[in-house]
Order: sequence, then structure tokens, then C-alpha cells
Amino acid sequence: MIKRVVEIGSDCQLSVTNSQLIIRQNNEQVGKVPLEDLGVLVLDNAMITYTLQLLQLCAENNVAVVFCDNKHMPKSLMQSLSGHNLHSRILAAQTAVSEPIRKRLWQQIVVAKLDAQAHTLEQVGQTATMIRTIAKAVKSGDPENCEAQAAALYWRLLFGNDFRRDPEVDGINSLLNYGYAVVRAAVARAIVGTGLHPALGIHHHNQYDAYCLANDLMEPFRPAVDLCVRQLSQQNSEELAISKDTKRRLLGIFESQWIVRKKSLPFIVALQLYAAGIKRALIERKLKLDIPTASPVASEQLH
Repeated sequence: MIKRVVEIGSDCQLSVTNSQLIIRQNNEQVGKVPLEDLGVLVLDNAMITYTLQLLQLCAENNVAVVFCDNKHMPKSLMQSLSGHNLHSRILAAQTAVSEPIRKRLWQQIVVAKLDAQAHTLEQVGQTATMIRTIAKAVKSGDPENCEAQAAALYWRLLFGNDFRRDPEVDGINSLLNYGYAVVRAAVARAIVGTGLHPALGIHHHNQYDAYCLANDLMEPFRPAVDLCVRQLSQQNSEELAISKDTKRRLLGIFESQWIVRKKSLPFIVALQLYAAGIKRALIERKLKLDIPTASPVASEQLH
């Protein structure tokens, strides 16, 4: 079943009846969504109220719940930690993964990210020869930090010489932050569904971050967000801001098609296969990853 991403941005009351998310305004029902259809629930209004039963059932159904602040930025994520019936056994194997294996997997992820950046640049009419050259030079563990080398060139080509990637700045940066945060939540959901723990990263390690593995695995999908933000920046003469329209456009990534093993699949399904492949790599030592790539249809949908 293809899971849905639902964003709620208005003052309303949320509850559950007969396994349905019920949305009410002024005590009148205005919508409902079967819980089994939900993948990610984004709550973006300080006046939203919800029942504890709703949060409990979201956890039971492996629904990632994203809470936004008063600037509409995703700030926290509620995610089940028991999405698989062999969770403890898988967790034990995950903690025993050797450093050489982590480095080989990170190499593949970085190459996929740089290839995706090159694809995004080509979609907006820029030459990506240097990015593709850097991608071919990535070694196990990326010791030369080819990822950072490519980033310096990539941001300049995508948004101009004056752009600086700064998560604390509004405008383009705020839209990038929003898109990345929601994609990260979907990746974390897919990870938990396999029984892996999202805090145990391949490359990222931070004792204060519960989603290091999600940060690792989402890297190849960042350029899809970048492409959408670039299109929004070209279509708006005023400074970009998080709004109902821009959020709708950014969430369009979840309706796009991605290629896995030469098959075109919805983004959520592609994430599930990707996470399952990561699990095989970490647990069964099958190190060749099938990392989803944006299909031509996906690129058109994100414009």
C-alpha cells in the first residue's frame, strides 16, 4: 500500500474513530483519513489539538508525526522505535557493523548524492561536468571530502554566486530546511520499518541526534528538494517564504516517481526498498546498494 503524507496547517481538532484520523473544525467534521494509509503526518499550527490515542495509534502504525514551530519549520519528530518484530536481534547486528563496511556504504551514498546534484544542475540548464568528475573520485569513506568540494561548486551554480547555505537564514534556506526535514522524517519511518535504529549512523555520529542514520540515507534526496526550491525561486519575484503554496510544492516530492532496479516507483515505496537494502548491507553484508534515483517524470513533477 502506498502511504500518504498529510499536512495540516489550520486550527482544528484531531482524533481517531474506527481507525480513521478525524479532522474537526468548530466541532464539525471536515475530513478523515484511514490511519493505515498514513505514512507521514505534518502538524503546522499551534492551535491544533489532538488526542493521546491518535499519537499511540500513529506509533503502532509506524506513522511519522512531524511537529512544526511558529515559523512553520519542522522542529520535532515522533517515530516508533519498534517497527519490526525482530527489532532487538537486528539492533544487535547493526551495532556490530565494522568501520570498513560503513565506509564502503558511505562512498556509495556520496556518489549517489553527487550524481543527483549533477542531474539537478542539468535540469536547470547548468553544466555539471565538474560535479560528475568529482563523483568519480570518491573513495571509500570519502577521505578527501569530495562531498564538500562538490557542494561549494553546486550551490553557486544552482542559486548564484551570492548564495550561502545557512540553515539560520530565511528565504531559500528556510524552504530547503522545510523540505529536508520532511524527507528526513519519511526516511526515518522507512528505517524503523526494517527494524534498524535510526540513531546508529553509517557516517553521521552525534550523541545528541536520534536520527543519524536518517541523515545518512537522505543525502541522495536533497537535490530533489533543491530542484523544487530553485523552481520556486525562479517563479517568485519576491523573497521566498514558507507558505501554503510553497509547502504544497515541496511536499510534491512524495507524489513523484523514482527509479529502483529499473522500475519506476512512488517515492515512499522507493524509500522502503532503499531502507531494506541498507538493512541487508548492514546485517547480511550485501554491500551493493540500490539507491533510488529521480525519474524524468519526478523531475517534471517537481517543477
